[in-house]
Amino acid sequence: MSSPVLAKHALWWCTVLALSILFIFWAYRTGDALYHNHQLRTQFPASTSASPYQQKIPMEQMDLTTYTPLFPMIFTAAGYSLTHRIETPVTLKYYTKIPTDETAVTLEIVKGSTIVAIPEGTKGAPFLEVGYGYTSYPTYERDWRYVRPFHTTEGLDQANNEQFYYIHISSLEAVLDKVIEVNKPFRAEIQQQRWSQEKGKHFLARYIDNALYQNGAYLSPDLVHRVLDRWNTILLSAIGVIIVVFIVIRSTWFRR
Repeated sequence: MSSPVLAKHALWWCTVLALSILFIFWAYRTGDALYHNHQLRTQFPASTSASPYQQKIPMEQMDLTTYTPLFPMIFTAAGYSLTHRIETPVTLKYYTKIPTDETAVTLEIVKGSTIVAIPEGTKGAPFLEVGYGYTSYPTYERDWRYVRPFHTTEGLDQANNEQFYYIHISSLEAVLDKVIEVNKPFRAEIQQQRWSQEKGKHFLARYIDNALYQNGAYLSPDLVHRVLDRWNTILLSAIGVIIVVFIVIRSTWFRR
């Protein structure tokens, strides 16, 4: 068998192998997301008395104290000191409504500002204050959260700190990343659950969502897994690129 023929066979089998591996990964991740979402919906223990979320009451009109009994006040933390204040790794943009292209930022905490990430003197769980900072309420739209903003050491107006705003969950996850990084007790709790830091951050950013779900109050859109997430998009793009490159190379064989 000549060298050109061998090269063609090698390219063919390398292409098939690469496509097979990428497709298997894509199929596994897609199937896992679809199964998770199916289980999430079918096993949701909907409460017999409709909660404010189930009644579709606007966030601004909702009495959030209704959900206070859902959050446990006892929390076991390792005997370490906490780093309460950090410099925010991103600019935090708060809105009075979920923004469109024309919506202006209502309140902004610029990147590098010192914020009180973990409330000092909080009753109950030392890492969390429900409705403050990164412990936000889900809204009716995916990725948008309802929460009171972080306190800053520059003396942010107290009235703003007591008011709820909308903020994108990615900003809160960025703060959580840094909080976990600088706080050993946080990392210890995550390791105790046998989670990766990414999974721990994901859970903590949706702490309220999980409590609402378990008590049949609300199935948050932020608990639903994306089927076409970033990695699935990358896998599909890689499959497409390989196919196109193979077709281009193969077409040159027929012109020779």
